[in-house]
Amino acid sequence: MEMVQNLIGGFATILSPGHVGWLLAGQLMGLLVGILPGVNASMGVAVLLPVIYGMGPLDALSFLIGIYFSAMIGGGITSILFGVPGTSTSAVLALDGHELARQGRGARALGLMAFGSWMGGTLGLVFLTALGPAIAAVALAFGPAEYFALMFFGLTLISALAADSPIKGLIAGLLGLLAGTVGIDPVSGVSRYTFGSAALLDGIEFIPVLVGLFAVSQVLVNVEKRRPLARVEGRLSGSLPSREDLRETRTPLVRGALIGSLVGALPGAGATVASFLSYAVEKTLSRKPQLFGKGALPGVAGPSAADNGAASTALIPLLTLGIPGSETTAVLVGALMILGIRPGPLLFTQQTELVWALFASLYLALIAGASLAIVGAPWLTQVLRVPAPILSAFILSMAFIGSYSVNNSMTDVWVMAGAGLIGYAMRKLDFPVAPVVLALVLGPMVEENFRQALLTSAGDPLVFLYRPISAALLLLAAVGVFVSLRMQARLRMQLRAGVEREAGSGVRG
Repeated sequence: MEMVQNLIGGFATILSPGHVGWLLAGQLMGLLVGILPGVNASMGVAVLLPVIYGMGPLDALSFLIGIYFSAMIGGGITSILFGVPGTSTSAVLALDGHELARQGRGARALGLMAFGSWMGGTLGLVFLTALGPAIAAVALAFGPAEYFALMFFGLTLISALAADSPIKGLIAGLLGLLAGTVGIDPVSGVSRYTFGSAALLDGIEFIPVLVGLFAVSQVLVNVEKRRPLARVEGRLSGSLPSREDLRETRTPLVRGALIGSLVGALPGAGATVASFLSYAVEKTLSRKPQLFGKGALPGVAGPSAADNGAASTALIPLLTLGIPGSETTAVLVGALMILGIRPGPLLFTQQTELVWALFASLYLALIAGASLAIVGAPWLTQVLRVPAPILSAFILSMAFIGSYSVNNSMTDVWVMAGAGLIGYAMRKLDFPVAPVVLALVLGPMVEENFRQALLTSAGDPLVFLYRPISAALLLLAAVGVFVSLRMQARLRMQLRAGVEREAGSGVRG
């Protein structure tokens, strides 16, 4: 009851024209940041950090929180409309969201993405306000063994991301793992696969690879086939999830929100991992996995809920322990220091009013961001009516700008171009692109934590089974592999039965 009273007091503090105005200003800036390919929320917050100098703490936090949440929604908009991830967390939405847009259901996909973002973020905030300290304590129990088991569980779901062939999915995953080994060895400090290039010592940047695999390859495919873009509806009702949509996606929404909320509380895991895990889980558990990648609504709903759920709970270790839970919250630490606020356990006792006003602004930011996306969906989808050559040129130019802006380096541009050619070849050969991205994200984490766990246990491989959380996660990984193989076998049997029925009807005819 005390929590509810504190939250009501927080809303009473935040609901003033000044605070709300700064929140909406941050929302609009966040949408613009997210829409630009290659520009993440962390980059947007960092670039706009000077704006908060001279502002009051609550106004400044409202502005930055608006950017934080809206950037993810903006990234989802470009993923769905163009098949070009605006942010790394929204990359998975390009798989089914863009196909829905091509089928003339772009407004519905945007509406479902916005609703999922609101639902996942809200559940994450409930975790944050009610269970923040307890979840932070559980997150602190995660050592190298637990992190390895969690990331290994994610890698076991790579085959679930494969379109039709698990073998192709594993090959694509190995390609991502290989790319993740480039750079300096995290333990020995020796350079690997850099071919003498100093620019590759820090490894292959994730953003240029992401933009190349999705944006450049998609442009090349469109130019080759000269296929027209989808015609979309402009009715406002088309942007609201229908009762049938919500009935179909209610379980993925809840599941995605839970996955995001749990993964986000782990320092370093991030919303990108959460969204890809959610997509893999939904495809593994789906009765119709063959529809994923071709416009499956659960493929949009689950990851949308997961990335915002992770964004919310990533604030748990930041506020309760002073430990950034993600790249963006690491930037927010700097913002809090500028404002004279020291995150940590004492924050809840020394600045109680500010904390609950911040929580209220988080709830308000989620509602405002989802509303902007739903209301604007019918007009946003009209960009698909732009002639294909003009739109392709615009996407390609934004891809080059976004990749270069990561480190102001032409090396990243060349990496993007190479990834685009590889992605184009993969599309032509019907190889799934998603496993490459997931393996590139998780591979370095798996390697680093695996080796750290062995070092701390004097080389004993059973360390992963001695620790209860690690053992449970590895068991879950084994179950995931079994379920994935069983689903693949059932799908092959259904396809074989369909072919036999068609052959039999042809003979009778």
